[in-house]
This record gives sequence, structure tokens and C-alpha cells, in this order.
Amino acid sequence: MTKVEPELETRATYGQLLRTRGVSSLFGLALANVLGTSLQIFALSVLVYRQTGSALWSSGAFAAGFLPQLLGGALLTSLADRWPARPMLVLGAAIRAASALVLAVSSPSPALAIALVALVAVWQPVPSAVQSALVTRLLTGDLYVLGRSVFNLISSGAQLLGLALGGTVIAVLGPSATFGVAAAVQFVGLLAALTIPAGRSAGTPEGRWRLGETWRGNVALLRDRAVRHILLSWWLPTTLLVGAESLVVAYVAERGGSAAPTGLLLAAFPAGAAVGDLFVGRCLSPARRRRAVPWLFVLLGVALLPLAWNPSMPVSAACFAVASAAMSYQLGGQQAFLDAVPDVRRGLAFGLFSTGLMTGQGIGPVLSGTLADLVGAGVTITALGSAVLVAATVLARRPRVDGR
Repeated sequence: MTKVEPELETRATYGQLLRTRGVSSLFGLALANVLGTSLQIFALSVLVYRQTGSALWSSGAFAAGFLPQLLGGALLTSLADRWPARPMLVLGAAIRAASALVLAVSSPSPALAIALVALVAVWQPVPSAVQSALVTRLLTGDLYVLGRSVFNLISSGAQLLGLALGGTVIAVLGPSATFGVAAAVQFVGLLAALTIPAGRSAGTPEGRWRLGETWRGNVALLRDRAVRHILLSWWLPTTLLVGAESLVVAYVAERGGSAAPTGLLLAAFPAGAAVGDLFVGRCLSPARRRRAVPWLFVLLGVALLPLAWNPSMPVSAACFAVASAAMSYQLGGQQAFLDAVPDVRRGLAFGLFSTGLMTGQGIGPVLSGTLADLVGAGVTITALGSAVLVAATVLARRPRVDGR
């Protein structure tokens, strides 16, 4: 039986977390990144649609901030284990701020605007991987798990803020000025990155960096049974839940609803995720958090099952919120993931994790939309919940790391 270190079984507090040097700066950087990027992508989609009148161009503008990250995740994230963390994070924030500023002052054509956003998105997985790897060095034991839950809360909160303010800002200021707001937000993130402690590097792999290093490293990680098991247990439910989220507009339209319930249902996803991360991250001990993994995994699937029977909008919103809250099961596997990954490859591992998430966010809506055209949105969402339950029977148990 594996001995559990006392540090890993001690429940951490927010006070301890915020007193750790550099953590508040990382939280500020993460908030600025999510909020600024959300505003920029939102504004770009609106601007491109106004210039072209094409839903296809507008959708392409939205995807430009995400899909190119697959290329960066496949080719570049091993750099996160080689270069010092603070310069990499400052560079990432500066690139994001500069791109938003260029869009604000230059009024480029739709094609050039999309190309600029896509180019920045290719690089984005690298600072993201650097940040995730740095957190593992600033925080240990349950402090690390609590820190990950706070990052999730920041992401959910920024999404809610974007839903609440994004449309209003664009309506009042217009898309070009909204790019300026996004640039200002990213500049705040740059200032936060400058206050991160120096001398922290993400790792020191041997030899010179080569273009194929990331691809070979990802293949090696996926050959590891424990790493592969954990990643699949995180990727598959996320893909299925994002597929359900992408059907909200169609689900409301099928029932003759208006824009108001659509906003309510969309807001239920980040709101539920915030509640789940807050409860599991802060209120459960490390041991109970691990034991809760299979139950939360199952709850995620069960929560989506009623949608085929068209419950009321408040009940539907509650179902989506509960499913999103259950995604907090991922916190129970954070320490196992660290135990399974070599220290000098943590940046690469987190880059692979993010690449898989981005792939799922691209594939999930396409597959869900295709099925919904055949059987309807409500039935498709229930089918997605059933798929989660199937995955839970295989993936919910914590894998063994010893003797990999």
C-alpha cells in the first residue's frame, strides 16, 4: 500500500494560498488573460460579421482564437520546460496586449484580423503551459489542488463577467473600442507577470530544443498508462459537456424560447463550475476529494439525462449547473497527475492537457450539432449524458502510479 505524505493530507486554506509568494500575481495574470481574450474574440466576431454579413466568417473569427492552439500545443509546448518562467509569461501577455491594440487602431480587413488572432493563438499554449508548470513549483500538497481550484474559479468568473459585460461594452463603445479595452486588460496582466518571482524555470531537459521535441514528448506521455488514463478522464467529459453547451441555442429554439432563457442556460455552466470548484477545492479534505471522483463523474452524466423530456427552463438551467459543478471531480486527480509526470516534463504535460481540451472543444460541438440535426437538441444532450456514464465506468477509478 502506498504511503501518503502528511503534507498531501492536510487541508490548505485560502490564507495560506494567498500568502505564497507569486501566487497572487499568477491569479491576476490568469484573470486578465481570460477576460481580455474573451472580449477580443467577442469583438472580433461582431466586427467581422458587420463587415461581411457572413455567419461563416463570423464563426471563423471566433474559432481563430482557439483552433490554432492545436498547432502550438503539438509543436511548441516543450519550450515551457526550457526557458525561465517570468520572461515567458511577460512575453505572452505583451503579445496578447499588442495584438488587441493593433486591432483597435488599424481596422484591418476581416482576413487580416483573423490571421493576426490565429497567429497569436499558435503561441498561446506555451505561456499557458509555463504558468501551469510554475504553479506546481510555487505550491505543494493540498495548496496545489486548492490553487488549481482557484484558477478554475477565475476562469468561470471571467466567463460570467464576459457574458454580463461583453455585449454591453460592444453596444456602447463598438468593436474597435472594445479591442482597446481588451488591450488595457491584457496590459494589466503584463504588469502582474512582471511581479512574478524571478529565478523560477519550468525545467531543464538535456540537449538542444528541436521542432519535433514536443511531438515526441507528447507521444511518450500518452504511452504512459497512468498519464493516459488521467488525461482521458479529463478530456472526454469536457468534450461531451462542451457539446451539450454548444446546443443551448438550438435547445431553446426548439422549445420556442427567446434570448433571455438562452442567456440563463449559458450562464448556468460557468456558475455551476464555480460552485463545484469552490466546494470540492475548499470544503473537502484531500482523501474525501479523491473518494468523490467516481461519484462526481457519475453525477455529471446523470444531470444531463432529463433534457430529452424538455423540463422547465429553471430545471434545465439547474441540470446544466449541476453537470458543470460535477466537473470538479478533476481536482481529485491533480496530485496523481503530478506523481505520474517527470518534473522536467511538467510544462509539456500541461501543454498536452490543454491541447486535448482545445481539441475536444472543437470536436464536441461538431459531433453534437450533427446528431442534433437528426434527433433534436434535447435528445442529443441526454445522449451525451449517457456517454459520460459509459466513460465513468471505465475512467472514474484512480489509476495506479506506482509501477507504471
